[in-house]
Amino acid sequence: MAYVAFVPARSGSKRLPGKNIKMLAGKPLVVHTLEAFVNAQKVDRVIFSTDSQEYWDIANRYIKSDKLVLDYREPEQAGDKVKIFDYLKDGYQKIFSDPNDVFLMGLPTVPLRNSQHIDEAIELFEEKGKPVFSATEYGFPISFAFYDEGDQWTPVFEHSPMLTGNTRSQDQKIAYHPNGAIYVRKIKDFQNSKLLTLYQNAVPYLMSRTHSVDIDNPIDFLVADAILASGN
Repeated sequence: MAYVAFVPARSGSKRLPGKNIKMLAGKPLVVHTLEAFVNAQKVDRVIFSTDSQEYWDIANRYIKSDKLVLDYREPEQAGDKVKIFDYLKDGYQKIFSDPNDVFLMGLPTVPLRNSQHIDEAIELFEEKGKPVFSATEYGFPISFAFYDEGDQWTPVFEHSPMLTGNTRSQDQKIAYHPNGAIYVRKIKDFQNSKLLTLYQNAVPYLMSRTHSVDIDNPIDFLVADAILASGN
């Protein structure tokens, strides 16, 4: 049984053109994620899935490893409306050579996850015997969440502290959300027609908010660059 990582990076980002190859701390964004998986002790192969020959050339320029292989996607397989989960479920037999292997995935927009996180997530998978997804704490208590209805607001939760007056932050329950850094699951799970997400029957591997920075806009690049410069 092998651990096979899958890193998707399409070239057609609309909100931030060229995001996946934009420089971060001296390296293109996607290279940070590819390096983390290539350098993880437990990972046997890293599949870089992209619709861009330029992206593949850049990856090979920075990473010299036999672990790294290409999954070339046609443009219609890499549009902004194509979900990676659907691509994997429909094409796992083509993408992965052995259904008995274990699949990992890491999104390139979460560049501060490192090889140690990946190996620890695999260890959790081995310990629990269940799929794993990485997650992190919300930056603000979700109990305060509300919907903007124009001239009024509506609380998301029935017992919102905005209604009860229990607004001390210490009294709010900590909530977490997936961060996209690491997923671990058996490849043969994709054979199950009832599998709708990578979170089904999975356990969370918790990461710090520092290592969970998600790149979506220029400000996120500045935050990530500052964290990397600080050595954290």
